Amino acid sequence: MSKNKTVNILISVIGKGRLKKDQTVGYEQTEYVFNPDKSKKYIATRTAFFGIALYEYLNEVENMQIDKFILIGTDQSAWSELYQILPHDVQNSEDITAMCLKVYEEEKKGIQDNTLSAWQNTLTKYVPQLKFYKIKPLELGRGIDILLEELDKDGEYNVIFDMTHAFRNIPVVFSYGIMLLKYLRKINSIRIFYGAHDMRDYFSGIEDGQSPVIEIPFIDKLVRLIESMATFQNSGYFVPLLEQIGLGDREKTYFKLEMNRQPRREIEEIIKGLEDKQKMVDHSFEKEIVEIMYKEFSEMNRQEKLFQRMYKRSQFFYERRQYLKALILLYEAIIVLFADVYKIKDNMGYDAREEARKKLKLEMKNVVFKSDSNKLIKEQDEARTIEELEYLRNAAVHGSSPRGNQNYLENVEEFKLLLNSAMNLFEKMLKRRSEN
Repeated sequence: MSKNKTVNILISVIGKGRLKKDQTVGYEQTEYVFNPDKSKKYIATRTAFFGIALYEYLNEVENMQIDKFILIGTDQSAWSELYQILPHDVQNSEDITAMCLKVYEEEKKGIQDNTLSAWQNTLTKYVPQLKFYKIKPLELGRGIDILLEELDKDGEYNVIFDMTHAFRNIPVVFSYGIMLLKYLRKINSIRIFYGAHDMRDYFSGIEDGQSPVIEIPFIDKLVRLIESMATFQNSGYFVPLLEQIGLGDREKTYFKLEMNRQPRREIEEIIKGLEDKQKMVDHSFEKEIVEIMYKEFSEMNRQEKLFQRMYKRSQFFYERRQYLKALILLYEAIIVLFADVYKIKDNMGYDAREEARKKLKLEMKNVVFKSDSNKLIKEQDEARTIEELEYLRNAAVHGSSPRGNQNYLENVEEFKLLLNSAMNLFEKMLKRRSEN
C-alpha cells in the first residue's frame, strides 16, 4: 500500500434480511433512492442489502474507487444477497446460482465458516475489494479489532460507514468504534449513510417499493464538537472549538496567549464574533457552547494585567491536574506581581524580572524584623510558602532533587497543599496591592 495514497474504505454491517412474502427464494428488496430531496436523484439497482446500493452509488455517481469493502455480519446475516455485486452477466451463471443457493439455505440456521469462506473466494474473483468477517451479536469488541486489522498504521483513509442493517447494537457500537479509530489510525474523513426504509413517509416523491437514503454528516459534526470541547476543557486549547463554531483559525491568537503576549484586539474580535453567534445559532447545544466560550474570553479580557492572566491560567491547569504548568505559571505570576507593585518598567524583560525577584527576596528577608515596610509579604509563614514554591519550581523544571526534606515531587497530596497555600497567598497579595 502506498503511504501517499488515501484509501477509501467502505464498511457495511449486513443484517438478517426479510424473507419474501410469497415464500420464494430470497429476501424482500427495495430500490434505494439517493439524494431523495433533491432534483437529481439516483435510484440504485433493487436489492435487499443497502451496502450493495451504496457501493454502486459511490462508484457510479461519485466516481469513487472503493479500495476495500469490509462486510461484517453474523452467522444468519443475508450473505447470499452479495451476488448482486457481481457483473450482471455473471450473476445468473450456473456456478454462482448454485453457490448462492447453498449460502442462502445455510444462513437461515447459521452459515458455516468454510461455506462463507468459499463464497468470499468466489465473489473476490470479480470484486477483489471484498472482505467478509463473521462475528457473534455480542462480540462487540471484535468488530473494532477487525477495523484495526484492516487499516494499516502507515496508511491514510477515508471511511464510509453503512449503519443500516444488523442487530441495532452492532452499528451503534461500530459508530463509536470508528470515532475511536480516528485516534489509532490516520482517518481524514468519516461519512455515515443510512438506508431509511422506515422513513419513506417523510420524503415526497418516494414511490412504492423505494426507500430513501440519508447521509448523516451531523454525527461527524457532533463528534468534532465533542473532541474540540474535550480538548479545550482538558488543555485550554481553544482553536479547534472556535473553528467548529465558525470563528475561523485562531492559532496565532492562542500562540500569543501561550507566550504571555497581550493580543487584546484579537480577543475583542473573538468576543464580538461570539456575541454575533449567540443570535444566529439554531440549536440549544450550540448556544451553550458559544456561551461557555463567551464567558471564557470575556473573563480573559477583564484581566488587564499579565499577572492576572498568569494566575488565571495557573488555576485552569491546576484544576485539570496539569501540575507543572500550574506551578510554573503561579510562580511567574508572583514575580510579575512584584514587578507591578514596585513599578518596575518593562516587566516582560529579563532585567525587570530579575529586579522583581530581588524585591521578592528582600521582602522575604525583611518579614522577620521589618514586615511593616513590606508591600506584599507580611508573615513568616508566607515567606516560607514562597521559598518552598521556588524550590519546588526549580526542581520540577530542571529535573533536579528537591532542596531540604521536601516531599512535594513524590506526594501529590503534599504538592496540592503547597499549591493551595501559594494560591491563597496570591489572593492576599492581590488585596494588599489594591490597598497600597
